[in-house]
Amino acid sequence: MKIILRDYNQDDGAALEDIILNAENFGEVFLESEKRKITVFTAHPEFGRVLVAENAANGQVLGYVSVMIEWKAIVISSIITHHDYLKQGIGKSLIAGIRDLAQSLPLIDVIRVDTGDFMDYAQEFYKSCGF
Repeated sequence: MKIILRDYNQDDGAALEDIILNAENFGEVFLESEKRKITVFTAHPEFGRVLVAENAANGQVLGYVSVMIEWKAIVISSIITHHDYLKQGIGKSLIAGIRDLAQSLPLIDVIRVDTGDFMDYAQEFYKSCGF
């Protein structure tokens, strides 16, 4: 499957809501937090970005990543793949997109991850991506 990475747009709201509400360990509270982040990052891309992975063949949103942009770092705050498409390279494609973003920003010299200790699968994923 060919994956296209792009910036979030308003039409992605329902797809991201579905992804969040059907993902492990997330729910309404997390959804509301993500909506606030997306609103801020969309209006002020200097504070953060949201990248969406979509299926090139049909435009289906397969996952997303939200990042905060700090002084010299990009911090990955959320990365979630659609539950029907886990372990198909979507997360790694999103990480590659963040690496490309970091290279395009002149002051960024580190990418950090932010995940809970209870999320063993997330920690393993980040390790598999070189973190």
